[in-house]
Amino acid sequence: MLSPDLLDILRCPLDRRSRLAEDGARLVCTRCGLKFPITDGFPKLIAEEAELPAGCPSLDQLPCQRERTTPGAPP
Repeated sequence: MLSPDLLDILRCPLDRRSRLAEDGARLVCTRCGLKFPITDGFPKLIAEEAELPAGCPSLDQLPCQRERTTPGAPP
């Protein structure tokens, strides 16, 4: 279990506005659903090694990534 203080500062590495929520032995992005493992008490926030949410075939298909490539979308 991670400390609440650490959870307050952790953000999804693909969208720094999105918080992460602890779900057992992983952290889940509250926006896109990307799941990051927690190994020996340390979150492994490497997007390429994270578990994709159901129905999403690749990282570039996540909502936060599609918006980045949409003209006029916020940075």
